[in-house]
Amino acid sequence: MHTKLAKLLVCGAAAVLLGAGCASSKPATGPDGGFFRSVDGGTKWEFKGKVLTTAAAPVTMGAIDINVLATDPKDSRSMWAGTTANGIFYSYDGGESWQQAKNFAPAELELTSSIVSGIAVDPENKCLVYATITAPSAKSYLIRTNDCSRTWGVLYTFNELKNQQLRGIAINPTNPKQLLLGDTAGDIFRSNNAGGSWENVTRFNGQPVRNIVIHPNGQAVFVGTSRGGLKMSYDAGTTWGAADLKMYRGADEVYTIALDAAKGTGLLLGTKYGILRSDDLGKTWMALELLTGPQETQILSIAVNPKNSNKIYYGTPKGFYRTDDGGKTWATKRIPTARIAKTIWVDVQKVGAADVESVWFGTWRAAE
Repeated sequence: MHTKLAKLLVCGAAAVLLGAGCASSKPATGPDGGFFRSVDGGTKWEFKGKVLTTAAAPVTMGAIDINVLATDPKDSRSMWAGTTANGIFYSYDGGESWQQAKNFAPAELELTSSIVSGIAVDPENKCLVYATITAPSAKSYLIRTNDCSRTWGVLYTFNELKNQQLRGIAINPTNPKQLLLGDTAGDIFRSNNAGGSWENVTRFNGQPVRNIVIHPNGQAVFVGTSRGGLKMSYDAGTTWGAADLKMYRGADEVYTIALDAAKGTGLLLGTKYGILRSDDLGKTWMALELLTGPQETQILSIAVNPKNSNKIYYGTPKGFYRTDDGGKTWATKRIPTARIAKTIWVDVQKVGAADVESVWFGTWRAAE
C-alpha cells in the first residue's frame, strides 16, 4: 500500500514539474517507426532506419513497425529485422543502413508485404538465416537464405491446419542443424537436418506459441505461450514440462523471454503479471518489483546487458524503463516515438579498455 502510494506521488510530481504524466513515449517530431539507438542508457536516442535504394528520394523505415530483431551471435553488426507488414530488412553495418529482402516465387508469398514473426541466424554461418512469415494470403511459410539475404527460398509451407500460422523459430547453438519451430496451434516441430524433415515433438493444446529460446548449453529450451505460460525442455525438445507460475496471476500470458548471458543460468519473462526472474534455468522464480503493479500492464519486451545482469530494460504499451541495480529501483526513460518499444536489444562492445553499451528498440503500433 505504501509502495503504491509512493509511486502515485512520484507520478504526480512528474506531472506538476514536467507538465506530463509518467508515460515514457512522446509524439514523434521525426520518424515514428523503425529503430532507435541510445549510447547513454536511454537518455538520448538516434533514429537508425536509413534504407539503401536506387530511388531518387531518400527512403527510411520511419513508418514501419518492427516485430522481431535477430543478430549474428558472432558479429553484432549483422542484423535482421522482421516487420508487421513489410517483410524482412537486413543490415551488415550495425544498423547504419538497411536493405529490404526482395520478393521471390511463389508470387502469392509476397515477402515485402508479409508479417514476419520469427528470425534465427545460424551461429556458424551468418549468411544462413531462417524466418517464419505469414503472407497476405494468410498462408504461413518457413523461408531460408544461405547467401546473406541476396535470395530466399521456401523451406516449409504450413498447410496442416486452417487459420493457424508459424511463429517462433530457433537454432540449437551447439548443433546448428537442429531447429525448433512453433505455431499458433501450440505445436512444436523439430528438425535435425537443417529443415530437410520435421517431427512434431509436442503440442500445447489451445496455447499458441509466441517465441522459442534455446540456451547456449543446447539442452534447455524455453517456449513462451499465450494462455499456457512458459513451457520448458531440458533435453533439446524431447520431453516437456511447464514452469510453476501459478502464484503469479497473469503469467499464463508470456510475451517475451530474455536470457541473462552474464549470469549464465538467468532467465527473465515478460508477462501479463509483470517481470519474473529465474536464476536456475526456470526451476524457481521470483517477481521483480516494478513501477507498475502486478497485472497493470503487459511486459512486451525485455533486454539484459550481456556483461552486467543488473542492467535491465523493458517496454510496455505505455512506457520504457531501465534499472542499474537488478530491479531494486527503476527509471522511466522517454523515447522519441508515439509507438511501443516492441523489441529491445542491448549490445556491448569493447572500445579501448571500456565496455560501451548500445541500447536498441524497434517500434510497434498496437491495433486500435
